[in-house]
Amino acid sequence: MRFPSTRILTMNVKFTGLAIAAAIAAALALAYWPAPESAAPDAAASAAGAPAGRSLESYLNIDASPVADAAPMPVTLAQQLARLAASGKPEDAYAAYNLLDDCIVFQQEGRLPGLEFELGREMAAEEKAAQQQLCAGLTQRQREDRLGYLATAARAGVPGAATIFLSEGPFGDRSALRNRPDDPLVQAWKRQAIAQLTAQADEAELSSVATLMMAYLRDGEVVRKDAPQAYGYLLALRQVYDDILAPGVTNPYQDEYWHWLQAELTPEQQAAASARAQAIVAKYRQHAGRAAHG
Repeated sequence: MRFPSTRILTMNVKFTGLAIAAAIAAALALAYWPAPESAAPDAAASAAGAPAGRSLESYLNIDASPVADAAPMPVTLAQQLARLAASGKPEDAYAAYNLLDDCIVFQQEGRLPGLEFELGREMAAEEKAAQQQLCAGLTQRQREDRLGYLATAARAGVPGAATIFLSEGPFGDRSALRNRPDDPLVQAWKRQAIAQLTAQADEAELSSVATLMMAYLRDGEVVRKDAPQAYGYLLALRQVYDDILAPGVTNPYQDEYWHWLQAELTPEQQAAASARAQAIVAKYRQHAGRAAHG
């Protein structure tokens, strides 16, 4: 099963107010409480969606050379992938994954839910025609390469990639978590997925913090419930969103919604969770150029 909607978690944090919280909550709910395998991919809207600059126009013309008095020729999918692969940059590996993932979603649905969320409207007919032209040459080899690009990005710590790596499931097959839980390859994949998320959460990458908070809230296919871990990530999100949200906007991570989780912890566990949260918040403020406070 694929989870295109979780891509909202991989956007640079550019929303304000409740839009941020709504995007995270909706995407994480879909990622950890997915529909049956037979269901069509959900169109709901990466903390964050698509990386900046992923507009249709920008990636259709990644290599285009303007010709005087003539419209630029569209660049093929293969040409774009070749350029991205040649750079050797993990960010470009992630861009290659997103290009391919968009094509797969578009061929299934005839639209790009993530792009429509970003645009705030449905795709126009000409945009759909351009996307169809771009994706017409999608090959099976490119489909198979897609997860390799994602793994490269996740290992290198590209923001959002670790969350999408988890949502894809082992080798692109989330059913393996349920059907082959004791398979050594599946076990190794789970360890890798959590290690990547943890490393990124420690760097205050918000989609990873939110993903781990949700993962540790209950027993799941990847990790067992760990209330102290979940509460530590919750506290970090609460303090970060106090910084992000506009005055007067309700913080969705405030105590009145989450007191039940705190009640499960001993005072010692609460103190440890608070210390973990403070380290993440300090890192976030460092990245954001803010002085630590609170």
